[in-house]
Amino acid sequence: MLDATGPAMVDEGPVVAARRVSRAPVRGLLGALVRSRLVHFVVLGGVIFWLAPAPHGGRGDIVIDGATLRAVEEAQAQRLGTVRLTAEEERQVRARAVEDEILYREALRLGLDQDDNVVRQRLVQKVLFLAEDLAGVSRPPTEAELRAFFEATRAQWTRPARVRLIHVYAGPDGRDRLALLRDRAATLEAHAPGVPPALGDAFPLARTVAGSRDELVGQYGQGFADAVLAAEPGVWSEPIGSKFGWHLVKVLERADAGPAEFEDVRDRLPLLYLVARKKQAAREFLRQAARRYRITVDGAPFGELPPSDRVAPPRSDGLD
Repeated sequence: MLDATGPAMVDEGPVVAARRVSRAPVRGLLGALVRSRLVHFVVLGGVIFWLAPAPHGGRGDIVIDGATLRAVEEAQAQRLGTVRLTAEEERQVRARAVEDEILYREALRLGLDQDDNVVRQRLVQKVLFLAEDLAGVSRPPTEAELRAFFEATRAQWTRPARVRLIHVYAGPDGRDRLALLRDRAATLEAHAPGVPPALGDAFPLARTVAGSRDELVGQYGQGFADAVLAAEPGVWSEPIGSKFGWHLVKVLERADAGPAEFEDVRDRLPLLYLVARKKQAAREFLRQAARRYRITVDGAPFGELPPSDRVAPPRSDGLD
């Protein structure tokens, strides 16, 4: 019978009604999935994955030689602090090596190495390492090479001013007390030239000191170093302050700054020579490689490469 107060209503029955109710959350879930950026990303990634070109020749071969595996196993043993891996650990290492190779091949197949600045910089580093290896940079320098490098760069080497002194010490509040001891120090030292007088307070460091300005600054402070280098040799000074307290100082010898000799800088040469060789290797490699390219910048020919000062970064385990 029709209801006179509204449109006709049809009894759907319990099954149909249940279907209508159950479809509502499904439609909501589908709508949420369609709007989800994460779902878009996953779907797009899947499309790219399946449309990316396969390795050359269909299925690619992955061949891992025994020497490579042994090197990886030894590195893992060192990280674990053990002499030898267990059978299970070896299996895990080998599985990881295969997984890494698969992931590497897939990254290349999908073009993930393109337009990646981290990958780009790593390749730049690898080529710089190659340039150094080709030039034999890692070979220890000979004595003749170091001497030749020293002669070629002699103008940059100077011997710093140095002093040799003796002193009498008093603590942070001992300035006035030291001033009264100055004449006594001169009298005692005159009887034993070059020997620090047994005056003042106990001091943890030596009372006979020899060093350059930088060495004095490191031990006693800048004010002490400057005052000592300005003091008249052979005469006991007025009290000079340091980071420890106060000192009476007598400069026994002073050598002014001047051109250095080879032996003065012998210990510093190998590292600087290595840096120079690294720069030369990169410079020569770039000069030769640039000839294989037509280089333009903003549409204009770039011209000749200026001499490069770049060097490869320090090598670290597993990255070279």
